[in-house]
Parts: sequence; structure tokens; C-alpha cells
Amino acid sequence: MTATDLQLTAELPRDQSGRALALREIGWQRLFEPKVIAVVGASETEGTQQRAQWQQVYERLTKRGAAVHPIHPSKDAILGVPAYRSVLDVPGDVDVAVLLVREPLPVLEECVQKGVGFAVVFAAGFDELGDTPAAQEAIQRMHELSARNVRVIGPNTNLNFFEPWRTDLVGKPLVIITQSGYQGRPISQGQELGIPIRRWATLGNEVDIEFADFLHYFATNGETGCIAAFVEGFKDGRTLQLAADTAARRGVPIVCVKVGRSDYGRSMAQAHTGHLTGPDGVHDAVFDQYGVIRIDDMDELIEISGLFCHAPRPSTDGGVAIYALSGGTASHVADLCGVAGVPIHRLTDHTIEELGTILPSFLRRTNPVDTGGTFASRPEGRRILELMVEDPNTSILFVPITGVFPGMSDGLARDIVDMYRKGCAKPIVVAWTSPIRDESHRALCEAGVPLFHSFVGAVRGMRELLNHTRFVAEYESPFAGVAVAHTSTEAAAIDSLVPARGTTLNEYDAKRLLAAYGVPIALEATATSVEEAVGIASSFGGPVVLKVLSADVAHKSDLGLVEFPLRDSAEVEDSARRLLAKAATLTGVRIDGLLVQECVQDAVAEILLGVTHQHPFGPVITVGFGGVLTEIYEDVSFLVPPFTRKTAQRAVEKLKAYRLLTGFRGKPPADIDALLDAVMALQRCVVGIGDHICELDINPVLLRPAGLGAVAVDALIIGRQINSAE
Repeated sequence: MTATDLQLTAELPRDQSGRALALREIGWQRLFEPKVIAVVGASETEGTQQRAQWQQVYERLTKRGAAVHPIHPSKDAILGVPAYRSVLDVPGDVDVAVLLVREPLPVLEECVQKGVGFAVVFAAGFDELGDTPAAQEAIQRMHELSARNVRVIGPNTNLNFFEPWRTDLVGKPLVIITQSGYQGRPISQGQELGIPIRRWATLGNEVDIEFADFLHYFATNGETGCIAAFVEGFKDGRTLQLAADTAARRGVPIVCVKVGRSDYGRSMAQAHTGHLTGPDGVHDAVFDQYGVIRIDDMDELIEISGLFCHAPRPSTDGGVAIYALSGGTASHVADLCGVAGVPIHRLTDHTIEELGTILPSFLRRTNPVDTGGTFASRPEGRRILELMVEDPNTSILFVPITGVFPGMSDGLARDIVDMYRKGCAKPIVVAWTSPIRDESHRALCEAGVPLFHSFVGAVRGMRELLNHTRFVAEYESPFAGVAVAHTSTEAAAIDSLVPARGTTLNEYDAKRLLAAYGVPIALEATATSVEEAVGIASSFGGPVVLKVLSADVAHKSDLGLVEFPLRDSAEVEDSARRLLAKAATLTGVRIDGLLVQECVQDAVAEILLGVTHQHPFGPVITVGFGGVLTEIYEDVSFLVPPFTRKTAQRAVEKLKAYRLLTGFRGKPPADIDALLDAVMALQRCVVGIGDHICELDINPVLLRPAGLGAVAVDALIIGRQINSAE
């Protein structure tokens, strides 16, 4: 049984490949609102981790009214609290068992017998140590136990679930999901910036409960303002997609640090939590498909998350209005906005005229507005802020404060705080770049004003706020149209054409299989003799391409086994004889005959479509420019099924050479719609049979001028040796 099978019950709806289309239901109340907790391995020995953890759990959860029981095999009490010998001895139901012992498996057996809701396994020494027999045997046993009636968190986790949080902070609450407790600590300290935090889930090695489980729960509980995450690797790509889809549909932003951009980062992630991180570009593609905001810096993670918790959602029709205390600040910020693609729209004539009644002529009244600083401490300063916020071209007001000067910063902060407390309808974002944190800084935090400590971070945050708002408004779930059954044409193709494990289809059969799913294929036929090839070419009525047909030769052009264009019967006959003679010299190569194919002569561009398996997502589609453009520039985009046509279009438009398809330097524009049709057809193929394919290349797909379509003229499909551990 696979890890996915253990996590997702057979009753869940599934697509053609057997991947889930819904997430399992989990009774989270027993974890987050426990009534009875058992701490196994509680100790009163000074200086031990077990004593510290016991005291932490006892103090925090008894304050919530829960009963917390120490479990010890020989002691009657731990620090004055009566102890039980076993979880089985605790009267009544146990909601959470905290396992502080080095050998957790025997205790997990008792938890299953007792019907414990959640077991939090503190012990390390499992997946993060690699593929050792002992570690894998222990993990397998945990899988088996968690597949029964207990939900396992960890191993190699901690107890941040029970962290106490401030309840006096304004804004929608932030929730935290981390696989590293230590990396989650600075996020939790975002309370010092006025960010309200309600939950913190730490995952460890994810033997059972995984990132997607918490993500789905937090996205659906109705109060979450933002989800901040630190991730080293995902256990299951499909569950991640389902959970992120839930967040996207509900408009809940996910701000995530995902390590593994470099080879070194990937090796550390494997060592720490046992995750295989997978190619970084594929993770970026998934994040893009579901609106996940990927951040590399922890400070930006905290501040951008706080922005989503505190700011009302802006209109995406307007831009950022900049209120500056100096011309230098205005120029600096405007420059950063321009580089980041953050729009700075002109204020309306009415606003400019009104500002002209306040600001002298030597100060800039258009966007960015230069107030000269002195107005920040005068009553007119409040009116400037109000005019800029009220302008219909303003979606976000940005106020950079570059240094603490009480004559300016105090009055400005006071006005912004007052506007927020009175329910300003548009976001006001402040960048406080001074190292001095005074009472004005504290007042901004306590009022829930979105606060950044660098211009770059603030500009990035405003861009993400605008982009995510637009993303949510336009989002379409890709799971709504996923095929769950094969058509009769597809079923017939699967029965006759899907390659056996490790075998390769010849080009003709590969394209017949693709055609069954709707991938457009060039007109072609097979021949077993020179005479038959000549007859087929004559029936096509135009130039043809002639190829040696063999499943044993992946790249025929490299061996001179392709010739074109052949314009008449004589050329076809000569070519056929040459190709068969060359093929006869190849040792260990099975020749299936000749492939006669129409010669497409009006192609605007050559496109590569490919499929490979990428952990943890399974089959991934690659779209790029064919030929040397792909090899030299690595100009490709990734798409992880399921995806919508809009997502496919975005992936194509992100290609560096995309302009070549739009009518570059007098060339006709390519039939991009036909390319998207081919991508969507390939997706259906991938969902249907992707797990049976090791590698698939369609190179090239020839794009003809707009309205004339696209055709695949070469294809390679290699059967996959399925790994039962995946």
C-alpha cells in the first residue's frame, strides 16, 4: 500500500489515475480543543527536555480547563500531579497523547487500543536519517497504526499547537504551518508587530497528518486572514493541490517559504525532515496555479502575512498612491514600484486641485505626492491623506517613513492610526525604515496598520496584495472538470497501445495513442516496402517526410534516418531505398518499416510538449520552444495536472520567446488557440495514463498561422517501471 493510499481512504472520489479529488475529513476539535491529554514520558528530573515539555503542556492546557495526566511506568506522581502507568489506565476518552519517549511505537499501539484522537510524537530518528531498514520499518508501522483510529502528528515534531496567543490584537487572524519549529518561532513573534495569531501547526516528518491537512482545515474554518508557512518538502502533491484549491476558492492567501531552490538546500531538507523536495521550477508552477505567494525572506514572510491580515482587499483597477515626506523618498519608492511592476496611477484633476490649496507650488502634487515633511505635523496633513485615499485612482495608499523625527513622524502616525480605527475602506501601508522603534511605531502596530521595515518589502507586499486580489477574482478550480472515466476511444487505445513497463512505442503508435486523447497529429501512414511508400506519398498529394520506423531509435535525425521534403515519386523512391539500406546496417535495432508523413511547410514555430514524473506531483507537463531554443535557453514552463485552459495560457505566455508567436518582425501570428487545445488534450492523456509513462516527448508540435491549427510531427513514449513505494 502506498503512502497516498494510507492517507486517503478508498471512499474518496478519484480521477482516472486513481488520485484523490477530495481530502479526508478529520475531527480537529479533539486537537485544538482537547478535554483530556495524556503526556507519556513526563519527567520531574531537573534539566531534561521531558520535564520542560510536561510543565509546558500542563500549564498551558490546564488554563484552558483541560485535564492533563502524566504517564509514567513506575512513578505515582510527576511534580505533584497523579500519574498513570499507561494511556490505557486513563479513565474515559483521551483526546491527545503527547509522546515524549524514545520508542514511541509501543505507546502508539496503546493509543490505538484506547481510541486516542491524536498522538503527537516528539521522538526523532526516522525519515530524516534516510532509507535505513530500521527507520523504514518504524515508519511503516506508524503508517499502519495511523490508518486505523488515531491521527499521528510527527515524528520529530514539537508542541507549538498549544501555544498561548494574545487576544487583544485587531485584524483577521494569522495561522502558521511549519515543518521546522525553530523557523516558525520568528513568525509567531509577529504578534510584536500587531499581527493576531491563532494557531501554529508543526508537522515534523508527516507520517500521517501532513501539510495539506492543516492547510485545508485553516482555509475552511471561516476566520483565517492568512496562512504563513515554512516548508521543506511536500508529502503528497495531489493533496497539496486540493488544499491550495480550497484556499484559492475561499480567497485565503498562503504566504510560503519553500526551501530547496539550490542543491544544498535540497540536501538539507532531506536530512532534516526526510522530504524529497523535487525540482524547484515545478513547485513554482504549482504555486502559480493556486495563487500561493512564495517568499524567500523570513521578514518578508511575516510582514506580507500581516498585510493580508490587516488590509482590506483593494480594487485592482487603481494603483498605489505615494505620500512622501521628501522628494528623494518619492523618487526612490517610485523607482522600486516601477521595477516591481506596481502601478502608480495619476491622481484625478480634482484631487490635484484640492492638494494645490494645501501644498505650495514648489512641492509635487501629482503621484507621488511630496509634502515636504512639514505638513505631517499640521492639521492639513490629515486632509492630504484623506484626499489621496479618496481618489478613485487609488487602490492602496503607501506612506514611507524614512527616519524618526518626532515633529513629522508622530503626527503622521497619529493620523494614519486614527484613519484605520475609523474603518478606512482602502489599505494604508506604512514602511518604517528607521532603526528607532518609538511610541509611534508601537501605535501603528497596535492599531493593525500594515507595517514594513524596508521599501523593497513594502513594494513586494503591495504587489502581492494586488495580484492575489486579482487572482481570487478570476480563479477557476481545475478540479471541476477532471475526467473520472475513459471514453470508448481512449479505452480502446489503452488496451492496444499503452507501452509495457520499460518498453518504447514506435513513433506511429505513440502518435496514435496521443490522437486518441485529441492531440492533433500530422497526416501519416506506415509502409513496409519502397513501393508502398511511393503509393502513400502519391495519395497525400504534396511534399512528404520519410522516416525509418523503429521503437529502438529515439532520435532518428541524429542517425540520418529522416529525409524531407520529398516532392515527387522519384524522390520518395530514392529516399526509401537509402533509408532502408541505412537501417539495415544498425545492429540490435528492430525495423518496423517506413513512416510517410505530410510535410508541413507553413509552420510559424516549433513547440516542445513533454511529460516527466516529478516528486511529489507525479506526471508533469513541460511546454517550451522546440529545437535549439529549448536546449540553449531552457525556455520552458511547467504545468501540473489538473489545470485550466487559462493556466495553460499563462504558462505559454511566460515563455521568454513568446513574442515569436504573436507576429514578430513581419511573421504571421501563430495559432496559439490550437497550441492550447493540444496542451489540454495532453493533460487528459496524462490524467488517464500518465502513471504508465516514464517519458513522453512531442517534439516538435508545428504551429501554423492563426486559424490553421497545429500538428505533432514526432513523438516518443517510454513505458514506466512503476515503483510501488511512490
